[in-house]
Amino acid sequence: MGLAIELKPVLELPADIELLRIEASTAGFRFMEKLVKEWESKANRFDKKGEMLIGAYHNARLVAVGGLNIDPYVDDPSIARLRHLYVLKPIRRQGVASSIARYLLDTARTSFSGVRLFTDTAEAAALYEKLGFTRANCVNATHIIRFR
Repeated sequence: MGLAIELKPVLELPADIELLRIEASTAGFRFMEKLVKEWESKANRFDKKGEMLIGAYHNARLVAVGGLNIDPYVDDPSIARLRHLYVLKPIRRQGVASSIARYLLDTARTSFSGVRLFTDTAEAAALYEKLGFTRANCVNATHIIRFR
């Protein structure tokens, strides 16, 4: 049984995104820094057609995020990229990452023909493969899932 969470679109970065950014940075993951920096500079607000940033809240506190963008690494607007999926360490292994990823994939099916992503951890790779992604032999994507 997973943790009781509420998934909501993020329209403005909540203050508690800092907890995720600091924890991720301390663990050597720079993608949360990138998310915050690009949001603040307006370079990426997840606001193009089909895009979104989702927050997972537990007891009204942000505990995880995950995003869906048009993949900037391919010249095909029908391909999305799942990115910036991060769950606070004490919340992990309770189904939160799977819930976010499934939500984003369900959303992606309506606007995109497939989704790519990049991960450099075996744990994340196992999660994505369990969700139906297959390994990709690309420089900028480790996994892909096709819908049509």
